[in-house]
Amino acid sequence: MTDFTAPEQLAEALRQVVGNLVRKVRGEAQTPSSAQSETLGFIDRHGPASVSELAAHRQVKHQSMRLVVAQLETRQLVSRAADPNDGRKQLLALTPAGLELLLAEQRQRRDWLATRLAQQVSSAERQTLGAAVQILEKLLAADGPSR
Repeated sequence: MTDFTAPEQLAEALRQVVGNLVRKVRGEAQTPSSAQSETLGFIDRHGPASVSELAAHRQVKHQSMRLVVAQLETRQLVSRAADPNDGRKQLLALTPAGLELLLAEQRQRRDWLATRLAQQVSSAERQTLGAAVQILEKLLAADGPSR
């Protein structure tokens, strides 16, 4: 077993394994990440947002985000409404169809991972993973809400 007493070693191992796990789950559940799915997820977590806010979150140009939003609007996954605090601004919100798609993808990923956990991981190991989740949540909470 690798010694993770050095924070740098543990940080790199966590970065790699979490990234690999996310990619594996998305690939096996056949719900690949895309600009559209990431945008839907952001709106779901943070509420209605402007194109500028979405672009800043994804660290892309405003024009690129406008194209993603146009695709989401064409698919009727988001809708626009005037910002109640600034009538010049428009906010994008999930439509019922957008929320349904997002929840279906989340269920697919959860179900794929739950099946693997049940088949390949002991009860004691699942308890250890549960404790690790709590530690990771603690790390995330230390910096406040993530965007």
